[in-house]
Amino acid sequence: MKSINCLNKLLALCFLFAVVTLSGCAASGLFNQNDRFAEQKVVPVWPAPPQQPRIKYLTGFSTSSELGIRKSWFKKTIETVFGEEEVRDVLLRPYGIFATDGKIYVTDPGTRILHIFDPGAGRYSRIMDADTEEFQSPIGVAADGNGDIYMTDSILKKVFVFNREGKHIRQIGSSDAFLRPTGIALDHERIYIIDTHAHHVLVFNKKGEHLFSFGGNGAKKGEFNYPTNIFKGKDGLLYITDSMNFRVQIFDRDGKFVSAFGKPGDGSGDLSKPKGIAVDSDGHIYVADAQFDNVQIFNSEGKLLLGVGKTGNNIGQMILPAGVFIDEYDRVYVADSYNHRIQIFQYIKERK
Repeated sequence: MKSINCLNKLLALCFLFAVVTLSGCAASGLFNQNDRFAEQKVVPVWPAPPQQPRIKYLTGFSTSSELGIRKSWFKKTIETVFGEEEVRDVLLRPYGIFATDGKIYVTDPGTRILHIFDPGAGRYSRIMDADTEEFQSPIGVAADGNGDIYMTDSILKKVFVFNREGKHIRQIGSSDAFLRPTGIALDHERIYIIDTHAHHVLVFNKKGEHLFSFGGNGAKKGEFNYPTNIFKGKDGLLYITDSMNFRVQIFDRDGKFVSAFGKPGDGSGDLSKPKGIAVDSDGHIYVADAQFDNVQIFNSEGKLLLGVGKTGNNIGQMILPAGVFIDEYDRVYVADSYNHRIQIFQYIKERK
């Protein structure tokens, strides 16, 4: 009984101390250059001066602490007293990325975790399973206006749906419907899912009912050879990296072919291992290439405008970049996979 009373006193003390010190645990601001790279005085921009910059480096992170998210003293004490498992918030091999309403969602097939960073609220959480089914290879991620989270698992061959609290609520399709689901995109009423090994895109409604599919294996317009990632632009069009055809294909929301660009090669504007794709508010198309270790930016006709990054581990450099996402503020998120981090850039609109 005496030991229980002592423990209760300890917990009460911890609680009071946490309340007093909680204000010191708030997020320090997502888009300030973090301490990890403080020694580099000049923040990279592209293109380099004296040309007008169009892309600016903002920050990068591998852990929640680098976003200013701190555990409270109370939480640390509870983990020590009760031996709770240390939360694994370190990125190992990030792939998919999505950002909205201040939250950043990152899939990590290396740790089999879906990370959720909320720097504005000073919170970090993770999802590792759908009820009793542990993730094997989380790849694509997206969230809708209700806060529901959609995630593909390429090995489990399923698409899981979670509510904003991370509770598993349903799944889309089944392991019989997919060979290898990867990229995912949403609009207000539809869900678009890339099936890389089936060389097509499956389209569902929000109830999870299959509406139609488009694509098929081949090199003609509208056909695919191992597509990987998809992004829905503000123009309502679907942008898809057709990986082994070394091109980008663009479709309307009903799967009708609109245009395509890209060719294999090792020169500027060529594509070698295209992965992530995203589009900014001015219609520029960003394509991460895991062979070139950069992100190339094209106009809507497929003309190369700018390259961002090169091989390395300094800020603005990359090793095997994967997913790309652009939010409503034209912030560009890149999963710098083998540097174990997310890098965030800002698209700078041209002054009118």
